[in-house]
Amino acid sequence: MPHHEHRIEVCHAAAGRCLGSADLADRASGAQVSAVRRARAARTRRLRKDLQASQRGRYAAVNRSEAPRRLGALATAQAET
Repeated sequence: MPHHEHRIEVCHAAAGRCLGSADLADRASGAQVSAVRRARAARTRRLRKDLQASQRGRYAAVNRSEAPRRLGALATAQAET
């Protein structure tokens, strides 16, 4: 929109639908920048937590190609905690 220099409309060309409005980064207020940083930090914490949880899982040993099967057993260190 030519008369709205601080905001743009974001559209998906292939789907032909509008995704919403976006404020330009160089015109964003301090509150908007802080909100984006908080959202990114929260997403980062969530992803790290998910990664750590996935690395703690134990899987059954296999000798042929198949989908991984989780073991219900805990390692000694996990059981102690």
